[in-house]
Formats: sequence, structure tokens, C-alpha cells
Amino acid sequence: MGNEYKYFYYFAAAQKIGVATANDPTGPFTDSGKPLVAQLPEGVKGGQQIDADVFADPQTGKNYLYWGNGYMAVAELNDDMISLKPGTTKILTPYAHYNEGTYVFYRNGTYYFMWSENDTRSPNYSVHYGTSKSPLGPIEIPQQNTVIAKNAAKGVYGTGHNSVIQIPGTDEWYIVYHRFNYPKGITMGDAAGYNREVCIDKMEFDDKGLIKQVTPTHEGIKPVHVKK
Repeated sequence: MGNEYKYFYYFAAAQKIGVATANDPTGPFTDSGKPLVAQLPEGVKGGQQIDADVFADPQTGKNYLYWGNGYMAVAELNDDMISLKPGTTKILTPYAHYNEGTYVFYRNGTYYFMWSENDTRSPNYSVHYGTSKSPLGPIEIPQQNTVIAKNAAKGVYGTGHNSVIQIPGTDEWYIVYHRFNYPKGITMGDAAGYNREVCIDKMEFDDKGLIKQVTPTHEGIKPVHVKK
């Protein structure tokens, strides 16, 4: 309506996915009053309903919700953005190594599906990806599909659960992810998975559209200036 915006906050609680709305990005947010996803999808035997990701398909204008731990699921969102379109839930789990943290983006005619492997408490928590010609799969796995992983020589561990930023109007991309707090995280055992720091590094593609493996840094990125 005119210049008005509605903001949606998708979250996980008690192994269920909820959604809250607001008229301002700073809130206050109002919970919808019921879970958006409360149960395992049909045919899935185990896992959790966590790690929601909403993707607006620039090709069709449709909005999709992706979620899952131990499985990757997708469903189309209704126009209200707080309910799922009946009969659209589909399981997209790419392979047995998949764990959680799905993130989807579109570039040059290709849909990129990203996810985390291993456990958030593991030093080997890492980001991997596959590609598709559709937001509903099937997902093809490149021979080398690691996006970012630990760098023991630099004391960087547990690099996972990411999102991606594209600088508007450019082909510049950045990966945002969390990892063990530096430098003490690696000494904490399983607790390291909950003592995390948020990081950002540049992400690049080769001439075939494949993601080049990112080397995690301590420096992060230089300030980005967007042309107005």
C-alpha cells in the first residue's frame, strides 16, 4: 500500500518455526500466534524444524520457505507471508551429508542452494552448495562443493550457517557466517558451538558459475561503497 512496508521475522523455538510481523524494521513485532511449521514433513523420519530461510524468486515473484535439520524442505508461502500454501511442501535433501542452514539465492539463471554440514559444535562445521534450474530442485552437486571450511593454521574453526549479500547492481558477493569465537573457542569443547562470532568474507565465482572456495580471514572485508 503506497510506501508502506510490512516486515517479517522468521524464527525457531522449541524445534518449531514461527513468524512475527511489524510495520517497522525495529519493531515491535507481533507473533502470528501459532507455529508456521510444527511437525516433520510427511515421509521424514527424524530431524528438527529449524533454520528458516525465505527466498523471493525474481523469475516468478513467488516466495518460498526453506527449513530443516537432518532434511531440507521447501514450501510456497501464501501472499500473507505467514502461512504455507497447502500441498506445496517438498523434500529437497541433496545428500546424506546435509545437516541444516539452507540458504538460497539466484544468479545468472541459476539457483544456488547452500547448507551446513557436520554439527555446529564441531570444528569441521562448514558450508557447501549445489545448483538447480528451479527453486524446487532437483539439486545438482558440483565435484568440489565446499564454500567455506576451517583454517586451522589461522585458528579458524566451525565456519557454518551462512547467508549471502550481493551489492546491488553489481556481481560482487559476500558470505556472512558464524564460527568459533577466536582465539579461545577451540579450547571449549562442545561449548564452542555456542560461543560464536559473526564474520563476513568475499565470495567469488569462476567463469562456469561455480563458487570458488572461500578462505576465511580475520580481516574480513574492506568497506564497500555503493553508487547512488
